[in-house]
Amino acid sequence: MSVTDLLLLVAAGLVGGVINSVSSGGSFFTYPAMLLTGMTEIQAATTTLAALTPGNLAAVPEYWPEVRANRHKYPREMALVFLGGLVGIWLLLTTGSDVFGELVPWLILGATLLFAASPRVRVWAQHSAPSVTDGLAGSAIVFLFSIYLTYFGSGVGNIMVALFIIRGFGDFFSANAAKNLAMSMGTIMAMIAYTIAGYIQWAELVPVFVASAIGARFGARWARRIPLAWLRAFIIAFGLFVAAWQFTR
Repeated sequence: MSVTDLLLLVAAGLVGGVINSVSSGGSFFTYPAMLLTGMTEIQAATTTLAALTPGNLAAVPEYWPEVRANRHKYPREMALVFLGGLVGIWLLLTTGSDVFGELVPWLILGATLLFAASPRVRVWAQHSAPSVTDGLAGSAIVFLFSIYLTYFGSGVGNIMVALFIIRGFGDFFSANAAKNLAMSMGTIMAMIAYTIAGYIQWAELVPVFVASAIGARFGARWARRIPLAWLRAFIIAFGLFVAAWQFTR
């Protein structure tokens, strides 16, 4: 790894950490940086997915009271996440890099649109979705997004929060606690499987780990001074740029 590649990964990790500390969408910055270091699409995507793990795990203790308050709901939801996560891993490993490379531009575009739609989805979930709280439709949605979580994962965090509101976790903090546990489980499963498969590039992952932690710790205060609407618009615009870049590669 060259000094230029190292600096690029550190910069992407810092920006991604700042972005994730106040919103989500940090992977829109780390994924293209990893591509520019020479990784294949599948290596960059799986390494970026692994980079999500520490942040999700670190947030779990902060929400432990919310986890305890809803502990009776977790066996069902985590079983859905586990099964969906297994399917996502199986799909990636069996379809291989050629299929994944063709899907990447569409996945990035879809992730950007998911990110853009997530506030409205969350509002809908809080006020208009009781009919799918305990039904098969809600279970199917959690299962499908769990497949997406371990197959690609970008942009899924805000949607997961909305899903767990739909599933009866109540307020934002309780749903966010469930999201952190679900994403921790999914990303740990993916990290183990894709490391064994040889996809995750640990030499490039470590600088992103460290830089994103620094960005999240020290950049959050600065980022909070920026209006959230401006920050979200920047993330969406950059996501669309990355999607367009991938379509033209």
